[in-house]
Amino acid sequence: MKPLKILVVNLLIFGVLFAAVEGVLRWQAPDYAYYYQTHPAQPDLAEVLARCTATWPRPDADLGWTIRPQETLDFPSPPRTGVRYDINAEGFRMPFDLTDSIAEEKRRVLLLGDSFLFGIYLNEAATVTAQLRDTLGEEFVFYPIAVPAWGLDQMYLAYQKYVDVIRPDQVILTFIDDDLMRSLEILYHGVGRKPRLKIADGQLVPNHDNPARWETICWNNQIGNRLLRAHHERRAAELGAFMLRDIAQRERAAGRTLSVVRIPARVDLDAGEARPIFDLGEAVTAQGGQYRALFEPFSREDYADYYIPDDGHFTEAGVERLVEELIPVLSSH
Repeated sequence: MKPLKILVVNLLIFGVLFAAVEGVLRWQAPDYAYYYQTHPAQPDLAEVLARCTATWPRPDADLGWTIRPQETLDFPSPPRTGVRYDINAEGFRMPFDLTDSIAEEKRRVLLLGDSFLFGIYLNEAATVTAQLRDTLGEEFVFYPIAVPAWGLDQMYLAYQKYVDVIRPDQVILTFIDDDLMRSLEILYHGVGRKPRLKIADGQLVPNHDNPARWETICWNNQIGNRLLRAHHERRAAELGAFMLRDIAQRERAAGRTLSVVRIPARVDLDAGEARPIFDLGEAVTAQGGQYRALFEPFSREDYADYYIPDDGHFTEAGVERLVEELIPVLSSH
């Protein structure tokens, strides 16, 4: 009985310590945002999908969603009204369709990204692509394959789908850190269902896995949830590095150089640090690509004017600052 008694006592001690630490964490961080990964067996999956009432997403079998071709879009809580969006037949913010003849005589640039590159809440003249055209002139034509709420995995799939259609002279991918975590989800922010990938036998394959039992145990307590978040950040970084490495390899094989730009989110600048785990520069440069992380240059200046208050997306000034960083990338090719 002695070993059993020792085991029971140790379990009781562990339980008391766990409860004490959990209580302290809940007291210190009452507004802690618990990490929960959406998954195929999610009990309320049908209910959650039914609540996706936004009309701007257009379901896409390959990419999850693109954008419905309409001038006004019902993005959540827009801080400004009267914004006009020119959406083409494929569901991207371009003044032409990809089915049109590709401008062979111009320098074609494929841009991959999310809502920052799309220019959410900004009129066309203030977007990244418009400002790049104004700065660089008619020699360039830009193909912004960028959709709000996209993860890095959707940018990767869009690259595969459209690179041979556009036949670009240069590919630039922009991302914020949250795009890496989105790659682990099958749903996102009421927008709809998306594809999900995983690494298996050295390849990217569809991921239909459900969370392990130990993960679900961590959803409702701060001790386990903080450990779970760190675990998923590592997974997201590994998956992101694999995807960027693969694109860089493909670009090098095509005689081109991939350029990747890591855009700082307002919350990261406010925190005063960029998360090292999401610095994917080595994965890109090891394959001959270019990598620019903008946390340091943005943090050296008064960045408040670059972000829409209470939203976090770029203002026109923020887009102008990003364009300043993109010009050297384009000029180096």
